[in-house]
Amino acid sequence: MFTDLVGSVKMYNKVSDTVAVELVKSLEAQVVEILPRFKGKMIKSTGDGQLLTFEDSPNASRAAQEVHRLCDLLARDKMTDIFVRIAMHTGEVFHGENDIHGNSVNLAARLLTVCGACETCVTAETWATMTAEDRKGFLPHGPEVFKGFTRFSRVFKKPNPNPLTDVTFRPESLGGDDTSLMVTEAMPKHQKYVGILDHPQVKKTFEIKEGETHVIGRAPECSTVVTDKMFSGTHMAIAVVDGILWVFDLQSSNGIMFRGKKIKRRKPVSVNDMIQLPTGNLQFKLP
Repeated sequence: MFTDLVGSVKMYNKVSDTVAVELVKSLEAQVVEILPRFKGKMIKSTGDGQLLTFEDSPNASRAAQEVHRLCDLLARDKMTDIFVRIAMHTGEVFHGENDIHGNSVNLAARLLTVCGACETCVTAETWATMTAEDRKGFLPHGPEVFKGFTRFSRVFKKPNPNPLTDVTFRPESLGGDDTSLMVTEAMPKHQKYVGILDHPQVKKTFEIKEGETHVIGRAPECSTVVTDKMFSGTHMAIAVVDGILWVFDLQSSNGIMFRGKKIKRRKPVSVNDMIQLPTGNLQFKLP
């Protein structure tokens, strides 16, 4: 589990460094104090948060709720805007000196990038091992492909609204923009799609099926390698999840576009839609 303070920069600007550091240390001390109750252990401080491990997912999810509560109480007591976001993934880790390593740790860290203020995000692996009671309040966010990974991850989010601030759960994953799951409800669903890459260096047609992920970029481990320097090592990914074709920008330098607009992170697309690449384009058809 990774915890991270949202609004810490704003807090440092509003109060003295001494006061801000004391607030961060105070919350960290409270988090460390509750860990034994939830069979947890603090691995290290990350500056504005902590890297924590737990014996099981139910205890981790309950600890996350308690951390949100402690942060809320501290913010009210000190009359300052600080909020926490929490990302959890379940998997094997390798222990080093005062640290842990492995893809499970890397995935949890990447998960923070889609986690907003006052939210807890978990992967499907964590979700699957949580109890029905601990799942209450979690909402499906849909698939994400993170940089450095070649498969999509299903993500679930739980809002922990703070009534004293407008920095609460903004349900972008549920509605309100074109990346939401609500957008996909009325979209046609298919088990297979065909991608047609039209690039000066690469002309390729490939099939992608339900549950598969296809990565495009310069790196040799990509499903489709494009050596064009305008492309990042892992530039973009395509995945079919529950019959919907999703396109992901993998924090690329030059991005990808859809109908003249840059795709910020992900977007569900349909048959005949075309993605504009840094050079060339990618269109989708049915087999």
